[in-house]
Amino acid sequence: MKDYYRIPQVEDGQHNIILQNRCGNRLTLLFHGDRTELEFVYKPNAFRRKEYRARNFSNRDNSTGLFARSELPEIGAGSVEKFEYDPFVSRFLVRFQSDAKNTITVVNIPDENCFAMAARQPLLLSFRPHRNFQAANGLITEAFEDRGEQIVSFIKFAGFEANRFRVLDDGRYVLQLMENEAVLVGAEENPYQVDRICRKLGGMSLGQLIEHTEKIVAPVLSRGKITLAVGDDKLQRVVDLNSRVVWSALDAGGACFGALCRIYYLIWVRDGAMAASTFARAGRPDFVKIWAPFLLANPSEITGEDGKKAREFLQIVGTRWTKSEDDGIYYAVLSLWSLVHTTADDGMLADGTFDGLLDILEHTIAGRFDEQEGLFGSTVLGEDELAGSPYYGYDVVNGSIARSNHKPENSGPAFSKAYSLYQNINMYNCLRMAQILIAGSGRADLAEKAARYNQLALTVEKTLAERFKDQQGNYMTMMIIFNDGGKKWFDYAAGADHWEYAWAISTGPFLPDPARSLRSVRMAVNVWPTVKPYGYCPWNFLARYLREYGLGTADYRGLLNDQVDEALTLTQRYPMQGAVTEYRKNIEGWRALPFGTGSLLLSVVSNLVQALPQGLAVRAGDLVEKVDNFCYRQARINFTAAGRGDVVLDVFVNGQKLHGTLQLPENLLRTGRNEVNVVRGGSFDGLRLYSSDAALLAAGNSAESLVLNFTSPFDARLIFQNLNLARSVEVTDAAGNARNFNTSQIEDTGLTMLHIPGSGEFTVTVS
Repeated sequence: MKDYYRIPQVEDGQHNIILQNRCGNRLTLLFHGDRTELEFVYKPNAFRRKEYRARNFSNRDNSTGLFARSELPEIGAGSVEKFEYDPFVSRFLVRFQSDAKNTITVVNIPDENCFAMAARQPLLLSFRPHRNFQAANGLITEAFEDRGEQIVSFIKFAGFEANRFRVLDDGRYVLQLMENEAVLVGAEENPYQVDRICRKLGGMSLGQLIEHTEKIVAPVLSRGKITLAVGDDKLQRVVDLNSRVVWSALDAGGACFGALCRIYYLIWVRDGAMAASTFARAGRPDFVKIWAPFLLANPSEITGEDGKKAREFLQIVGTRWTKSEDDGIYYAVLSLWSLVHTTADDGMLADGTFDGLLDILEHTIAGRFDEQEGLFGSTVLGEDELAGSPYYGYDVVNGSIARSNHKPENSGPAFSKAYSLYQNINMYNCLRMAQILIAGSGRADLAEKAARYNQLALTVEKTLAERFKDQQGNYMTMMIIFNDGGKKWFDYAAGADHWEYAWAISTGPFLPDPARSLRSVRMAVNVWPTVKPYGYCPWNFLARYLREYGLGTADYRGLLNDQVDEALTLTQRYPMQGAVTEYRKNIEGWRALPFGTGSLLLSVVSNLVQALPQGLAVRAGDLVEKVDNFCYRQARINFTAAGRGDVVLDVFVNGQKLHGTLQLPENLLRTGRNEVNVVRGGSFDGLRLYSSDAALLAAGNSAESLVLNFTSPFDARLIFQNLNLARSVEVTDAAGNARNFNTSQIEDTGLTMLHIPGSGEFTVTVS
């Protein structure tokens, strides 16, 4: 390092292609003017070792390179005629001034600590060791140590003669490739493991290595597979490619990075959890199956001013060198809830993991809930400490002194504490998801805690309804307390974080007031682009929410246009064509962000399958034709659509016609294979359940009535189409006793919401 504090690094090539493999290792090709640098970053045996240190050993602040220098000395930025980027198999078409051509292929081997490189015509590779290489006919190795880790780098090639092996006077080892003969480059923990890889992969041709790679990733990529309408090739490419990108970037121990580029090469609580949960709710649970155990096993341990140690989930996983973002607990609970909800795997509810998570939730409630305000507040806003924090004026990620973004204006009082909509809806969701998990655990000893969480959620819900409302009926952004005790409310346009507001009003899974969320979403979609370029991750949630409440297919697709077009734009710095970008109109910025991909997948799949808080519903539109192998608990569901139009006319579940509900009854979904067929049309004038935040156990109907059986551990919200057609609506509990409810209209949708206080099983009879 050149200074005390590491400045976040960005790739410095004219063009940069980044490949991350499932073992957590990374290869970056940095195309400079006169050469291409090969940057191999290694994690020590992270594929097999599950502890946090192995997963976080090489990040943006302190990374381990396998070689002192490695490059393609004859390939400059101007030599590349075409980039064919894919996260597992990338190709580069090269043309020199002499008109000589070449095709270079790089294969990202998913299950081993190595990459493969090949070239059709002659290609030079050079490597310089940290200290000393050991060269044998067909294998170059170097054993070295970094921060206590024993590492053996290796280059597996055909042989001295076949690859014209030579050593230059300045210490560079040089190989020459030709005829698509593959060279393996990587590292392991000892010579035995190097030998194992060489015996396994060393005899494979380039085609066999590609086939090997595709077989490994095929099972995961086949789940929740989306097929779009014929003609939307652009969105189809973005959806398919980024599904591959995210799976390549998630290592086998669960670590997920904010993006592939260096500056995001940290393990963020928010980014990984949001990506994992959205993938799971889009029918792809493999991500959350390994992310949730990793995250929950690695909270940060911090020491308070009283000297007591406490565990928390902050901005970065598993370290005290992290900013104190207030949303970490939400994303931790969301990770466990998503795992249990979408896979029915409740093992962590019984092995002590859940108890540890509840302890952290209790610590958060004790430190942040303000009984007088009826809200959660904190001394952090966005990524910045406020004046009420002992870390105000520091960037704790690297320990440097850095002025807060929320500094006093005109020498006025500083922000001391924030009560944001984002934090309070996050905590509302924490409490609701914790109640569901407690109910699912079957543990009577947690009943009192669940009841207290319910009261806290109702308090926050009431405060938000009464105090977080502007003159137009939209949610306010936040209330700020200043150092001098003064207060100020901020609306959306003046809000400190447009991303957080967008997530708050549209992400959930539980929303205390869907109607006000809808009004606020409509406002945000109109206002945000006039204030500043919007971020695609929250924008996808906003688009999904509008589509859910009546936005037509064409208008919805229009909201994705810029995102899709910019992803498919060949940019200079990161010519990873097809990989999603982060901000609108910032095409030279970061690429391949898992949380952006997750929100896009969930948004798109919701055009046919809507993930509800405690179930699934079907939808219609001309964008999505089918979703195959959608994973939900023990069911594997193929959803298909027929006809045209934005309205569901009929639904068939395993051949049985569904009456009176678009939410799928749980009792109709079989263990194993299921077929759900949706018939689309232009209008529907009947009465039916549109959605709910409760679990729909069963649905029945007769000539005179519709009977729906639900369960929920807290107040339920049921949304109906054309409820005005009903002569009567009755709600009864499991014992047949009447339960109270109230109704309200969701503006400009034709939908009616039933709010049913209480908990447990209940039946709604509509006649």
